[in-house]
Amino acid sequence: MVFTDLQLNNLVWYRFSVQEYHKFRIMPINKAAVALADSGKIGALNLIFKRHPYTLTPSMLEILAAVPETIPVQTYGQLLPGRSPPTSFALREEDWVECEKMVSFINRLPEDKKNSIHIRTESIVKQILRFSWPSADELSRWYKNRARDIDTFSGQLDNCLCLIDFACRKGIGELQQFYEDITYLHQLIYSDGGDQEKNFTMSLCAWEQLSDYEKFKMMLKGVKEENLVERLRDKAIPFMQKRSQGATSISEALVADSLFSVDHKNTESFLVRWLKEAALENKLEICLMVIEEGCKEFESHVIFKDEVEAAYCALQCLYLCTVTDRWSTMAAILSKLPQVQDTEKCFKGLVQRLKLAEGHIEAGRLLAYYQVPKPLNFFLEAHSDGKGVKQILRLILSKFVRRQPSRSDNDWANMWRDMQYLQEKVFPFLDLEYMLTEFCRGLLKAGKFSLARNYLKGTGSVSLASEKAENLVIQAAREYFFSASSLACSEIWKAKECLKLFPGSRNVKAEADMIDALTVKLPELGVTLLPLQFRQIKDPMEIIKMAITSQAGAYLQVDELIEIAKLLGLNSQDDVSAVEEAIAREAAVAGDLQLAFDLCLVLAKKGHGPIWDLCAAIARGPALENMDINSRKQLLGFALSHCDEESIGELLHAWKDLDMQGQCETLMMLTGTNPPNFSIQGSSVISFPVHSIQDIVNLRDCSKLDEGVDNVDPEDHFNDIKNMLSVVAKNLPLENGTDWESLLRENGKILSFAALQLPWLLKLSRKTEHGKKYIPGSIPGNLYMSVRAEAILSILSWLGRNGFAPRDDLIASLAKSIIEPPVTEDEDLMGCSFLLNLVDAFNGIEIIEEQLKTRLDYQEISSIMKVGMTYSVVHNSGVKCEGPAQRRELLLRKFQDKHMSHSLDEIDKLDKEQSMFWREWKVKLEEQKRLADLSRVLEKIIPGVETARFLSGDFAYIKSEVLSLIESVKMEKKHILKDVLKLADTYGLNHIEMLLRFLNSVLISEVWSEDDITAEFSEVKGEMLACAVEAIKIISFIIYPEIDGTNKPRLAYIYSLLSDCYSKLEEIKQPLPVINSEPVQGSTVGLAHFYKIIEQECRRVSFIQNLNFKNIVVLGGLNIKCFRSEVLNHIDEHSLEALAKMVQNLVSMYTHLMPEGLVSWQDVYKHYILSLLMDLENRAKTDNHIENPENLQSLISELEQTYGSCRPYIKVLAHSESLDIMKRYFTVIIPLKDYSEGLPDNSMWQDCLLMLLNFWIKLADDMVETVSHETSREKLKFDPDSLTRCLKVFMRLAMEESVSPSQGWNTVLGYVNYGLVGGSAIEIFFFCRAMVFSGCRFRAIAEVFSDAASKCPPSSTSLFDTEGNFDLPRLYLNMLDPILQDLVAESHEHQNLHRLLSSLSNLEANFEDLTRVRHAVWERLAMFSDNLEIPSRVRVYALELMQFISGKNIKSFSAELQSNLLPWEEWHELHFANKSSDTTPNQGAPDHVDTSSRFTSTLVALKSSQLVSAISSSLEITPDDLLTVEAAVSCFSRLCDAAITDPHIDALLAVLAEWEGLFVIDMDLENSPEAHDAGNNWSSEDWDEGWESFQDEEQSEKEKNKVSSLSVHPLHSCWMEIFKKLVSRSRFSNVLKLIDQSLAKSNGVILDEDEAERLIQIVLRIDCFVALKIILLLPYESMRLQCLDSVEEKLKQGGVSDAIGNDHELLLLLLSSGIIPNIINQSSYGTTFSYLCYLVGNFSRQYQEARFPKQLKRQVPKFPILLLFTRTLFPCFISELVKADQSILAGFFLSKSMHTNDAFSLINIANASLSRYLERELQALPGKDFDPRKTGSCETLRNTVSSLRGKLQNSMESALASLSRNV
Repeated sequence: MVFTDLQLNNLVWYRFSVQEYHKFRIMPINKAAVALADSGKIGALNLIFKRHPYTLTPSMLEILAAVPETIPVQTYGQLLPGRSPPTSFALREEDWVECEKMVSFINRLPEDKKNSIHIRTESIVKQILRFSWPSADELSRWYKNRARDIDTFSGQLDNCLCLIDFACRKGIGELQQFYEDITYLHQLIYSDGGDQEKNFTMSLCAWEQLSDYEKFKMMLKGVKEENLVERLRDKAIPFMQKRSQGATSISEALVADSLFSVDHKNTESFLVRWLKEAALENKLEICLMVIEEGCKEFESHVIFKDEVEAAYCALQCLYLCTVTDRWSTMAAILSKLPQVQDTEKCFKGLVQRLKLAEGHIEAGRLLAYYQVPKPLNFFLEAHSDGKGVKQILRLILSKFVRRQPSRSDNDWANMWRDMQYLQEKVFPFLDLEYMLTEFCRGLLKAGKFSLARNYLKGTGSVSLASEKAENLVIQAAREYFFSASSLACSEIWKAKECLKLFPGSRNVKAEADMIDALTVKLPELGVTLLPLQFRQIKDPMEIIKMAITSQAGAYLQVDELIEIAKLLGLNSQDDVSAVEEAIAREAAVAGDLQLAFDLCLVLAKKGHGPIWDLCAAIARGPALENMDINSRKQLLGFALSHCDEESIGELLHAWKDLDMQGQCETLMMLTGTNPPNFSIQGSSVISFPVHSIQDIVNLRDCSKLDEGVDNVDPEDHFNDIKNMLSVVAKNLPLENGTDWESLLRENGKILSFAALQLPWLLKLSRKTEHGKKYIPGSIPGNLYMSVRAEAILSILSWLGRNGFAPRDDLIASLAKSIIEPPVTEDEDLMGCSFLLNLVDAFNGIEIIEEQLKTRLDYQEISSIMKVGMTYSVVHNSGVKCEGPAQRRELLLRKFQDKHMSHSLDEIDKLDKEQSMFWREWKVKLEEQKRLADLSRVLEKIIPGVETARFLSGDFAYIKSEVLSLIESVKMEKKHILKDVLKLADTYGLNHIEMLLRFLNSVLISEVWSEDDITAEFSEVKGEMLACAVEAIKIISFIIYPEIDGTNKPRLAYIYSLLSDCYSKLEEIKQPLPVINSEPVQGSTVGLAHFYKIIEQECRRVSFIQNLNFKNIVVLGGLNIKCFRSEVLNHIDEHSLEALAKMVQNLVSMYTHLMPEGLVSWQDVYKHYILSLLMDLENRAKTDNHIENPENLQSLISELEQTYGSCRPYIKVLAHSESLDIMKRYFTVIIPLKDYSEGLPDNSMWQDCLLMLLNFWIKLADDMVETVSHETSREKLKFDPDSLTRCLKVFMRLAMEESVSPSQGWNTVLGYVNYGLVGGSAIEIFFFCRAMVFSGCRFRAIAEVFSDAASKCPPSSTSLFDTEGNFDLPRLYLNMLDPILQDLVAESHEHQNLHRLLSSLSNLEANFEDLTRVRHAVWERLAMFSDNLEIPSRVRVYALELMQFISGKNIKSFSAELQSNLLPWEEWHELHFANKSSDTTPNQGAPDHVDTSSRFTSTLVALKSSQLVSAISSSLEITPDDLLTVEAAVSCFSRLCDAAITDPHIDALLAVLAEWEGLFVIDMDLENSPEAHDAGNNWSSEDWDEGWESFQDEEQSEKEKNKVSSLSVHPLHSCWMEIFKKLVSRSRFSNVLKLIDQSLAKSNGVILDEDEAERLIQIVLRIDCFVALKIILLLPYESMRLQCLDSVEEKLKQGGVSDAIGNDHELLLLLLSSGIIPNIINQSSYGTTFSYLCYLVGNFSRQYQEARFPKQLKRQVPKFPILLLFTRTLFPCFISELVKADQSILAGFFLSKSMHTNDAFSLINIANASLSRYLERELQALPGKDFDPRKTGSCETLRNTVSSLRGKLQNSMESALASLSRNV
């Protein structure tokens, strides 16, 4: 140990010191080694490692890490560890005492003595610890961290590289890649590249965090075309090759994948990715250069691995760029690629992809040529935007057509080839036919008809369909035609020429015809329309009407008009009909009825309704040629079907006559026969005229002559006619006074029909071959009738029209022909209706009986039977009818019901009044009726049933049908229970089974209500209870599972049935069926009573929507699993009471322990209360109530109302639950905490606060009442008494405005966030803390605390001190300690600390209490700031706080402290006075430092240490370094030596700014004897006192001996060091700015004269103009002239350059320094004066140019400087010229600036102009408020500008006085 110390003395201290040896002996070796390493003593460190290897090896890495990072690694490279330890160590020989016994003795020592360094020599350590060496991983981590630290703290990347190089050479191969990374970074930073590379800087840590690709990008950052290849080959490519070894090549990855369908980012090389990014930035030249270079040689794999990668990269770059004007470059990129062979190595489609890219490039070139440029990647996605592509093609054609001059045919041919190329290469999804279509459209628009004809026919392999070509031609022709301004315009010719391209096309011909109609046809008819007029006419019919009425007789040209209409597009049938209607009406008006008839007949056939009126008129008009009955009937029928209501009657009368003739004609055509006076001529039937019996005889004779029969007597024939009429009609009534003979003789029309047509009709009706139904019937409702029936109907129709009554035989014949089978029910009824017209009813019975015998079908038999019954009833009822009218009404009433039923009474009555025939007929029909009724009943109950099987007793069929019937009631409500049970009884089914099945169906059905079910089963309930067991089983197993739990009325009904069934079983004492395995546990309630209760509760809650009662109750018990959730989910204000009562009744059935899963009725109330609370809490969270006090009052009012409504429910809960809920009413307002800051202190917010406090007091009182009922308060762990007292006092303070509304709100919000959790002491603490953190004053806090604590139990020791007083200091310390802990944890929230300290600011409270609290807080802050384990930043902040509250200010504080913290009134004087009085004599030693000064020095030292940490982490400034100016200067010199970069210099400037507050506040205090003594008595007690110092003693001596008359800045030496650093970094503007800023301070001159001279000499060697600027800011005259001489010489040699031609700073400094007279008056400075005039003239010109509007925008950047010039510099310069007797020159400058006319140069107006100018400037000077900070002009010399502005007035006044003297 002694030997080691001696050698260390020789190496370090160069002497032996007993004290140093003592320190070294007792200090652990590892700590001594760390101290040596930290001080940079490498030799001593090497020595101690050699002497103590075994002791230091465990701490080796820690010791080496302490070596300063700035020390070169080579100096301690021998100490760096390798992978393996040294093989041997040169230790001294072991002493005799260092034996194994000593080792054993040491091992047996206690632990506290075993490790003593006094007895553990190196040999003993070797024997005890052996030798340990770090692992390779530990060494690797240490080297990496060490390298990072070196780079971070010193920026010396060379040292990092050297360190890792040492490590690699020492065998740590794991660091090889790390070494390469540092090497690459070193190359980047220190490369000999361009300027951009020189400015590159990056830390090692940042470089490590970069990915390999990002490092690759950094190597190529800022690269240019001229150095791209070199950079790639030298740096980027080697790096890429090393880092991508083993990676999959792009060719291998693309063998089976599509080029663009798979993401190949992981397989792409760095270069490919970089080129893709360059392509995204459109740097195609770079891509071309790299690809060209890379494709020269693939064998070496320098740039690209193979041809595939190069091709892939080229394609990616091409499609990623977005330029549209670099097609040649793109083609060049592809041309540089080698020929790629389609081998296995290359993926299948690459060759095709390259060819496709070539096509895309050429296509892009074409689109750009045709003025529609698109990027290359557009073609990749073009197929997905076909619509957009089509728009592009149309745009190309449109622009091509509009080009002038017009294009030749050759140009169009070329364009077609280009379009074909586009379709083939890039737009294959477009048909070539589409391309040809668009091209032809363009040709037609351009008027190239002959060329278009060729292309329309097709070209090459593509041709247009004829329809498409025609459409193109038609569209083009229409565009031409409608653009014509007259009928003789050339556009019409073009349209016709265009249409001539397809002369044979129908559509084209129609278009041409339309043009021809407008241009030729219509003008011939006197109608002239322009194309535009024609286009505006929407209905071409208007044009036809114009043509019809244009001239007389035009309507006769029917064909021409129709032709014109068709030419105009009226081609449809309706359109042609409308044209014909117009012509027909015009013809009728003109009297041409024949033409009108022909047209009407045609239109009637077409069904053209509007012509009905004209058709009716012609049909009833005079006879015309070719007009027969059918024609008239056709016209009249058409008119009837389309006429209005008023014309129907008249037209019907005419129709009847025609209809009779039509019927006869129909029969004649069907039978081939005709009456004697009818003949068929062509297609018409004509009737010969008949006027007498003789005519009839003549006609008969003619017919008989034809048949070979002799003549007939007329009278005999007349008798035959009468007899024939008698056959079909009854005799005429005598009361009319007429008979057949007279009627026939008088009425020739009747005679004619009876003689000629009636015999023919009778003959037809009697032939059996005419009885088949094959013609449409005349009776409505009958589809077909026989010829025979039709003939009879014709006779009846004639008889009815003439008023004759038909005979029964005729009517019977008609009825037989109608009801003859096969027949329908409707036909039977129709036949019956005819039978009812028989006079003799028995004839009808015979017919019906005959039908009953002949019919075989059941339906037909049933139908005829109903007809017979109806016939009987109607006849029976018709006995009482007195006339035809009553009989008609009876028939209508009876036939309204086709299925009418007849009672026995009616039949009996019929039996009594009719003959025996009717009774026999009744007996015969009764059996049929019984079967029919039975079938009807079955059909009614079971529609569609097979009654025969039912009546035959088919049991299986019967049961299936009945069960199906029962199932049907599920879907349809049918009250058929009685019918079902009757069917069951009738047909032998199980009565009980059918009853229960019906019950199942109706209970499951949704269409049956409970009332309906009750009514349905009311009569059979006894039967159901009789089978209770079966009923219970079917309800439990079948019905109940099907019922929805929300259908509570149905469930209640089921529970009622179950209750009744179980009651019945209990009544008869029958065993109960086992339904549920979990009955009501622990309950004596029977099932009957259980279901009764369940029914009641189900009905009780039936009004609650969506409540699933099955989740509450199951059969036989409660639903334990779902009971709780179902009840709680449906609680609201309406259902609360019902649910609570239900739960109470249901749970009360459990007499023992209640099962888990159930809830009590108190839980129901609790859930309701909590849900309301949650709603209020959510509203407080979501609604922005804090912005409006009215809304907040509404929230508080609602909160109070909610509590009032819930208060009765809260009281019934357990005390602990009640207390928890009431606490939540306090915490509802917690979400308002986010809005509490910045509340206005107005009455509205105060009202809100008082309202809330009043509610809280009520709550607290209720809580007190609740707690009083609890026997043990300890169980509740909460005492609301203290809260009540706090709230009451606090409310009083708020009402007295001792607490502002904002403070009050912050207090209550702060309290509820942490309070309501403990006893009295805790609640008082939280409430008072909330008051403190809300900004309340001490008086209010103390008052609340005192009042609340006065009634607390003595056990609350935290509220009282040892003397029994209220312990306010302890309260504050309890609040302060957590805040200080948060500061240590780097919390950025200081508001609570500020408010705690600010609460003690004023003296309005009890002075003694306030003082005690202040002292306690101060001492705690002082103790906290003295804790060296706390981070320096936190200590600085604590000291700043103490300094601020003490009222002492060494420098302006931060805005945070000034705005949020208040100083303590009278604290500085009181506190430090007390400190002085407490000082003992022993503390008055000479080295005692004033407490205040020491406190300030500590604060500044800590701040400074933080600032210099940016320079080096090893630098530290102690308070002793700042006790004197000399110590501070020495310390600053050390800092300057370590500062090498601009950020370091900025840190030094910040340090000086901090020091100025310490040394410059009171310069007299600094020179006082106390300060001097304090500085001389400073010493260091550290063990390394003898180590070398970095103070510059020579400089200090020079400063002490320097004598100056000026007041120099105390830290002028520090400023000198700063200025030298800034000058070395060429930061001259910063130097000027700092000197300018010093001018505004009263700190003295920033540099003394010697320092200024040294500085100027340094700057003169760099730039004499800058030197002149600097010295002009300093008060040293001799150096000013020296610099002025240098400037003069420089101007003579080099003249005025652009760099100095706009130097406004120099002009400003020359004017402000007062050196202008010397320059003007001394001829030696002539060149300088000329330069000065040049500057003034130049700025004057710029100012004049800036005033022009057109140049204003260009001059805006210099406008603030020009504003400074015109307002300050120019008037000052003029004044200086005038004062130097240079008035003429001044006038010249003034005239030039005013643009005075040259003519005035002949007149001496200089003095007048100058006087006027200076006077005007003097007058305007007070109003020209010029602030350099606002205008942004001359920021560097802001104080100089202000100084010059202050001198300007005096200067101008002196100049005016001088002018006055000269005049």
